[in-house]
Amino acid sequence: MIKYLAIIPARKNSKRLRNKNIIKIKNRILFDYTLVAAKKSSMVSAIAVTTDIKFLLKKDNKRITYIKRPFELSLDHCSTESAILHCLAYLKKKKIPDPENIILLQPTSPCRNSRDIDESVNFFENGKFDSLFSAYKDKLSIWKNNNNKYFPTTYKLKKRKREQDTKPQIIENGAIYIFNYQKFLKHKVRLFGKIGCFFMNKKNSLEIDDKFDLNLVKKI
Repeated sequence: MIKYLAIIPARKNSKRLRNKNIIKIKNRILFDYTLVAAKKSSMVSAIAVTTDIKFLLKKDNKRITYIKRPFELSLDHCSTESAILHCLAYLKKKKIPDPENIILLQPTSPCRNSRDIDESVNFFENGKFDSLFSAYKDKLSIWKNNNNKYFPTTYKLKKRKREQDTKPQIIENGAIYIFNYQKFLKHKVRLFGKIGCFFMNKKNSLEIDDKFDLNLVKKI
């Protein structure tokens, strides 16, 4: 029985930051930070890497399975869920036991560590959730544009509160997703049923999408 299977998707092409998953930060490529965190986690039973990046495809070992992602599932419009479904079908074909739960770890969150993973799994189990996402709290003034008319969505213009009196927003950080395997096969999306929210600190929540994010993480 594989209680928790960590899936790490790493796609070659990216629009805003070219080949970001293999950009070097200090002495490691971005992808390696997530792989190391998964390997160090005491809650992760097995790891599956699904990628179209050739040099990331290594020989399988007892804990890690490397899966070549097909070209048609590596395009800009392809969802992460489609790569997960392909990954699970591949593992089944290899006669690897079905997992009870899946932990999705995206390489764009290099500051997320093994402790974050372990604590999120404990939170998932204690809350008896079907699925879970990680997030952080921040106080943001969010506006909406409707036909070139702007209006705030997080406060009222005539009743603007002091920052210390405002409630923080919940920001999904993309670092950790946990979901039940069987229910994922039914819903085919990562969040469903009874959804839990695991809070992380803002630093560990940093997500690399562009050059500013990359430089910020390098500074840290």
